[in-house]
Amino acid sequence: MTIQHDLLKARLLGLLIVVTLIALAFQNFGPEKQLVLGQDDNIHVEVIDDRNNGGKSIATLKRDGESFILNCEIIPSDYQWPYCEISFILIDAKGRGIDLSNHHQATVWAKYSTPQDFGVRFQLVNFNKAYSDIKDAKTLKYNAIELFNTHERYPQVIQMHHMQVPTWWLSQGRIPPEYWGPEFNEVRGVQISTGEHVKPGVYQLIIDRVEISGKYISDRTLYFSLLCVWTLLALAFFVDTLRKTKRELHNNQQRQKQLEDLNNLLNQEHQQLEERLTRDPLTGVLNRDGLAPVFNQNVGDATPQLSLIFIDIDHFKNINDTYGHNVGDQVLLAFSQALSENTRTQDLIARWGGEEFVLACPDTAMENAVGLAEKLRRCIEENDWPKALRVTASFGVAQMQKNESPTDFIARADRALYVAKAQGRNCVRTSNPSADNN
Repeated sequence: MTIQHDLLKARLLGLLIVVTLIALAFQNFGPEKQLVLGQDDNIHVEVIDDRNNGGKSIATLKRDGESFILNCEIIPSDYQWPYCEISFILIDAKGRGIDLSNHHQATVWAKYSTPQDFGVRFQLVNFNKAYSDIKDAKTLKYNAIELFNTHERYPQVIQMHHMQVPTWWLSQGRIPPEYWGPEFNEVRGVQISTGEHVKPGVYQLIIDRVEISGKYISDRTLYFSLLCVWTLLALAFFVDTLRKTKRELHNNQQRQKQLEDLNNLLNQEHQQLEERLTRDPLTGVLNRDGLAPVFNQNVGDATPQLSLIFIDIDHFKNINDTYGHNVGDQVLLAFSQALSENTRTQDLIARWGGEEFVLACPDTAMENAVGLAEKLRRCIEENDWPKALRVTASFGVAQMQKNESPTDFIARADRALYVAKAQGRNCVRTSNPSADNN
């Protein structure tokens, strides 16, 4: 009976291994679901321009076969950010958006009729009741990315985790840190518009289609499900082992050790999973989610001593365009290592997005943070870089004020960085709270 029982367990384990391997293979190499926009007449399309915001630009839309033609006349006005836009509305009959959280890639067939120096903005507009008001479109989260060289790169493939949420939107809506990252759980619109630095003139934007690809089940859901199944199997084995222990007391210590080892392995896997969720996969430093707790710890302190240094690699786009993204990744990795080697153990380094990093300095006053930023600036300027590149960086420094929200604090540091970049780059600039509030 014992042999038959053990044989049954072995078959069950073998079956589960096979099922696990098939599930993982299907997840990585199996077919994906597609959302295609631009060729489905059932999807409502709107054309928008800056007249809704006090501008004067005029946008019109026409259909040419299976393509949309967005005719745009950018007219100067008091509105600082003129634009023309086509929006694919994804709201269903119940008034809800589409869950694209399992989707990982968007392919965009969009270009200007003639090449332009400025880009095409692609964004997914997401609703979250934690911060969005269904009656106020400005409260919807903009997950955006700017596409350049649309003639040479046609179509453009976008990894959705590369999309970013504009800092101005986070600051304007006073968004809590836990919602700083991109979200795609209820996308209500897919928008394609003229780029950020569009100039006055007449343009024609051709949109053939947009394909958003995704898996039928997210990686996290699959791995969690497999972990649950394996955990249940482990628990079943544990119960069976306890029963056998009563009959086989002389094997008690050995079997108990096996159970402890299995439990330790599960704990290690769980810790590794949590670590991956808060780390940037390229550089190994923290990501935005990993840095969020440091702000919450200082909110409400009578005399907060938290300083923040925003760091941006100067002209990083030129490195990618000239030497390729592989060299760009090498520079990002070396840059994060240089920061780590020249900061203190209590300082926290995070990759904020793209070529932008943030250094959080607990128990550090403004003057000390400025000194640290200047030290890092010189270190970066004098460092040896791949391809013998000359790499510099701009720094914006701010110290948290009493009763200041994390969003306002971050916005001040970001403005200081903007000043550093505007004043020639490769320099350190600080935030003056009184001046910022004027």
